[in-house]
Amino acid sequence: MTRSIAMAEAYANVPHDDIIYECLVLDHITFESPIRIVANATDDMTLGGQLYKAIPVSVTLPGSSEDGPTPAKISIDNVSRILVTYLREAVNADSPIKVTYRAFLDSDKFNVGDEISDLELWDVEVTATTAEGSLRYRELELQAFPLATYDAQYYPALQGG
Repeated sequence: MTRSIAMAEAYANVPHDDIIYECLVLDHITFESPIRIVANATDDMTLGGQLYKAIPVSVTLPGSSEDGPTPAKISIDNVSRILVTYLREAVNADSPIKVTYRAFLDSDKFNVGDEISDLELWDVEVTATTAEGSLRYRELELQAFPLATYDAQYYPALQGG
């Protein structure tokens, strides 16, 4: 996760002196190219040199409460009109949709002010008009580290004796 000094100042100012554009980049092996969405804009925008489509999106960033960490969540409206073909293809595949959250300041549309990458979309519920899902990191604790199997051939000290 990277956050610029200007973005940290914009988050700290109440009310905001600058508009923060929240963006999502959705990518999947079945997509021809990543889908770029800007949440709080009325028209498509070029941010960081990329064209983002203006789609009503609600983004809740990860946080914490008294009960522990809370997941990031997204809700995309008008999904049937825009994303239904992409979602159909992704559902039939065996890998999750990768998501990158980016935020840009209106005063600096060329540089990413905040970025959370390597997220995956899970627990998706799709209705006729809305898609909602949780964002989380890949379950690293289930991965072999360092992508090797600890066995007697390579690690004889583990066998004792």
